[in-house]
Amino acid sequence: MWEDRYNYIPTREPIIISELACVPKYMPWFRIHDKPYLLPEEER
Repeated sequence: MWEDRYNYIPTREPIIISELACVPKYMPWFRIHDKPYLLPEEER
């Protein structure tokens, strides 16, 4: 079983739901009040 461990890695379909998309008006608030280090470097 150890030799075949890569056959047991769970996989899932990516979750893409429009309700989970970021609202542009939220980003200025996020940059001030939340944790901007969670953003990718180019968006900081």
